[in-house]
Amino acid sequence: MVGYYFFTKPTEEDLQRRAAYLDSLRNVEIQKQQQRIADSLLAVSMADSLSVADTTYDTQSESTLIREYGSFYKSAKGEQQLVTLENNRIAVTMSNKGGKPYRVQVKNYQTHYGDSLYLLAGDSTHFGLLLSEIGRSTDEMYFTTTGVVQENDVQKISYRLSVNEFSYLEYTYSLQPDSYNLDLTISTKGMEKYIRESRYNLLWNSTINVLEKSKSAESLNTTIVWKYFEDDTETLNPRSKDDEKEKLSGQVKWVGFKQHFFSAVLIADDKFERGGDVTSKVLTNSNTTMKEFTASLFMPKDQTIGMHFFFGPNHLPVLKEQDVDLESMLDLGWFGFITKYAIVPIFNWLRGFIDNMGLVILLMTIILKLILFPLTCKSYLSTARMRVIKPYVDEINERYPKPEEAMKKQQATMDLYKKVGINPMGGCLPLLIQFPILVAMFRFFPASIELRQESFLWAEDLSTYDSIFEWSTHIPIISSIYGNHISLFTLLMAASMIIVNKINTANTTQIQTPGMPNMNVMMWIMSIMMIFWFNDYSAGLSYYYLLANVITMLQTVLIRNLVNDEKILKKLEANKAKASTAPRRKSKFQERLEKMAKEQQKNMRK
Repeated sequence: MVGYYFFTKPTEEDLQRRAAYLDSLRNVEIQKQQQRIADSLLAVSMADSLSVADTTYDTQSESTLIREYGSFYKSAKGEQQLVTLENNRIAVTMSNKGGKPYRVQVKNYQTHYGDSLYLLAGDSTHFGLLLSEIGRSTDEMYFTTTGVVQENDVQKISYRLSVNEFSYLEYTYSLQPDSYNLDLTISTKGMEKYIRESRYNLLWNSTINVLEKSKSAESLNTTIVWKYFEDDTETLNPRSKDDEKEKLSGQVKWVGFKQHFFSAVLIADDKFERGGDVTSKVLTNSNTTMKEFTASLFMPKDQTIGMHFFFGPNHLPVLKEQDVDLESMLDLGWFGFITKYAIVPIFNWLRGFIDNMGLVILLMTIILKLILFPLTCKSYLSTARMRVIKPYVDEINERYPKPEEAMKKQQATMDLYKKVGINPMGGCLPLLIQFPILVAMFRFFPASIELRQESFLWAEDLSTYDSIFEWSTHIPIISSIYGNHISLFTLLMAASMIIVNKINTANTTQIQTPGMPNMNVMMWIMSIMMIFWFNDYSAGLSYYYLLANVITMLQTVLIRNLVNDEKILKKLEANKAKASTAPRRKSKFQERLEKMAKEQQKNMRK
């Protein structure tokens, strides 16, 4: 018997197979038991609903929900409940469907039509984690909530999506007083079975509404902006008329749905993981919406993840307060440093004691013109030298009237300038130095929220175009190029440019290089084109250029009265006489001109 026992004793492998077999039978039995319990509960639920509501329970609908939503079928149906978190800056309407910010009102601001200003678009706003078990987002589920809780002036609300008491997803939102930020903490417990991927996929989608007077102008400043962690800020092309999509190639710190003067930004406490994408879809069939934005982001699969929303104005000081480089959303151009460290301080200083925005722009223009006055004087003196030397240049033109002698004429003109001590580029150099300021102002006014809904004279809003006449009839070509309105500030600006160009080109000799366009003609064409380019631009920008041109004219008249052309001519003639007696040394530029002239003559002889 002892020998039989040891002979028939099962091996370790047999015992493991037997245990696995028994476990499988036990699991099957447990599943059958759970199914019987679920069927019983379903039957009880059906009976209760029939007795209370006296309605027919649709078992087909219940089974469909289970098939489509799996373990989350109980959260697939419900009633939307809205509550509000509010401080003195924003009012955030929260929804239990998706446990998300449903709509955000930015206080102290209104739309162009005087309505309350909302950033998110209600039912067309989506936010949630992707559930891999069913391939759906939590945005479709109804969360449970205990309501708003007040803790030391901080308003909090939590939304929980539960499978059972051991498996749930929870969003906790908090709003601090006097803040544009809505804090969010995402917590999970026992969700590994339902989100199997190694990281969470967060989806955020929203339709962008028109808030300003001109949809076309606002659309050109509405796009998705994102910043890579400890790296540069990038953006989709806001001027594209087609849908755009961009892969996020690195770890992202924040993603912003930027409009012209307001933004909704999702900012990670640490960073989002590598991957994801952003998409912009242009909406052309509505006058009240512009684009649809979508951001797909990845987060580490931690039990607690922190981030926050920024819902506020694109105001440089406010964006700087966030301390995550949100100010880089503002498109200040190549010379943005001039705007940040020169123009904005002057503007804010004037704004501190002057309420009228038109007067602020006037005083700021005067200050900038006074700072640049030495360069203006230098440019005018160079122009005056060119003017008084014009008779000598005319003699050279008469000496070489033939087209084939153009190179000789240019060489003689350059030789004359060298003798009298004139730099033909002397008038351009001061203008080039002023050019960065002109570009900085061009970027500053359209991006400045301070001009928004500020009126001056006939302009009701300096941040958009001023209109003295409008029409609704579509005029082919004209409507697409010029628009359906007339901007008076733009017309005045163009007229002032023409007058300035006329003053600057009067009695001034221009070096005309063969094959190159006449710069005087180009300036005239540019003045006319400004009427079309600036008709839909910020009235504040046109007003600034108008003031700058008027001040330039006054400065020119003042300098002209102080400068004596006869003294300038005598000095130039003295320089010429001195150069005639001194040994001549040719510059490399003159040598090249002579060489080109000789080659041209040689080719003509052939």
